[in-house]
Amino acid sequence: MTHKPEELDVAGVLEALRAEVRAQRTNGGEDTANTAMSAIERELYHCAEQLEISRVVSAHWPLEGKNLYERGWMLVHKLVRRSLRWYIKPIVDQQNAFNDVGARSIRLLIEAHAELRDQLADLRRSHDLSSPPLPPPAREIVTPDTDLQQMIERTGRAEPPAALPDLALRPLPAQATERATVNAHWDLGGDTLPTKARALIQKGVRQYLRWMINPIVEQQNAANVSVAGVLSHLIAADAELRAQLAALRARQ
Repeated sequence: MTHKPEELDVAGVLEALRAEVRAQRTNGGEDTANTAMSAIERELYHCAEQLEISRVVSAHWPLEGKNLYERGWMLVHKLVRRSLRWYIKPIVDQQNAFNDVGARSIRLLIEAHAELRDQLADLRRSHDLSSPPLPPPAREIVTPDTDLQQMIERTGRAEPPAALPDLALRPLPAQATERATVNAHWDLGGDTLPTKARALIQKGVRQYLRWMINPIVEQQNAANVSVAGVLSHLIAADAELRAQLAALRARQ
């Protein structure tokens, strides 16, 4: 019985994403500026599409040969792959489980951001309709008799709270991009004659198994790149939302 990789309804997922994008673009046509997708959000949905496509890693793909010699080697490869299935398949299944959780979590974060963006747009519209424009706040004049500490405290209470977690988020996309590439070929070393002989045998085995291991690693690298890409766009979208909220607070 041959093993079939997990089937993914990519067409259905992409159509659902595009339908949601179209709905957000056309919803509330009276205010196109607020309902149109921003460039950051378009990138977010594009990254979500790429992640849905690349999140499933398969350890079993077609092995075909053009001539009799290649077909003979493909038969050997299939037998080797089947004999190592007990070792490779659990690793791939665990990675796919992680990829699935990560993809669903990112998808929910994107949807939550879109919902918050819509709520902020509604709040801005209601504020524009109900509140007359406010004059700019009078700047406090500092004199020798002014209590500087009290003035700083009053100004601080009027400012929005500092988003300190953002500072911790800033370096994470660069770290994720740096670590997104999984390498299946590293230095095996060997200082003494026995360790050099063992490393030579391991290199031979690794060289032969490249046809099986490399495609798995390449698929996982594609998923890792998608995750690393969506992280930077999520942080940018969050910063954009916070900036809009700060502007709305400043008008109140």
